[in-house]
Amino acid sequence: MKELNIKSVLRYLNFIIPFLYIAMGCTLFFNLFPNIDRGKRIIFGVVIILYGIFRVYKAYVKNRDMT
Repeated sequence: MKELNIKSVLRYLNFIIPFLYIAMGCTLFFNLFPNIDRGKRIIFGVVIILYGIFRVYKAYVKNRDMT
């Protein structure tokens, strides 16, 4: 059985967390937060989604360079 070390855990988290950013940005498109202005909510959602995509790309580049 393969031993689980901290580097492999961090590598997996490096891919999981950006998808959570993208999911949070998508939830801002729906009316789950009615006390936030619609325009600000959509702009903030787009910014969070773009940041999540950027983090996925950086994680891919970092993982590609490590192998």
